[in-house]
Amino acid sequence: MSSKRRFVIWFCRAVIWLLAVYFGFRLILDPTYSKVGGVISGFLLPFAPLLVKKIFNLKYIAYRIEIMYYLFVFIALDLGICFDLYVGWANFIFDKLVHFLSGVGTSIVGYYALNYYKTEKTPKFFRGLFIVFFSMAIAVMWEFFEFACDKFLGFHMQTLVSDGVDDTMCDLLAATLGSILGAWLWSKPFYKRFIEG
Repeated sequence: MSSKRRFVIWFCRAVIWLLAVYFGFRLILDPTYSKVGGVISGFLLPFAPLLVKKIFNLKYIAYRIEIMYYLFVFIALDLGICFDLYVGWANFIFDKLVHFLSGVGTSIVGYYALNYYKTEKTPKFFRGLFIVFFSMAIAVMWEFFEFACDKFLGFHMQTLVSDGVDDTMCDLLAATLGSILGAWLWSKPFYKRFIEG
């Protein structure tokens, strides 16, 4: 990777991390601000690509994919949680868009898992199915996380208790549709070049 691209990746990490520092100070100074999960995530998520590289023994993650990841984190975490775009009239649309994009994004991790376990001889249909189910499993774990935060830490990640089930099911549906799109894209030659290039 060129030094210019390395700088851009470093800059993206730094912006998300510095926003976490800002919101961390706000958490300390403003008793009405309660975005603990967003602040903790802001400190940890910039380093997730490094963890994926380590787990799947990758020399690198494609520059485009890493930039897309940081853009997604900025949208979902900073704009959504910390700047409250999950609240108000656009809540439903914004939330479902984020879950849809998470399905597309986690399907890429599923693709990396397939490559790691060298599944080229497995029929393409089953590889696509694995990507969808892998991505759906991550969406389910996220919903478990939201539920635990609401029940044990007093957050309101699943909107209101009365419509929490509706919110969860719509989130899972949006993530599943994103996963299916990701798996379909994976079967196309340009997608492989996009992910690996």
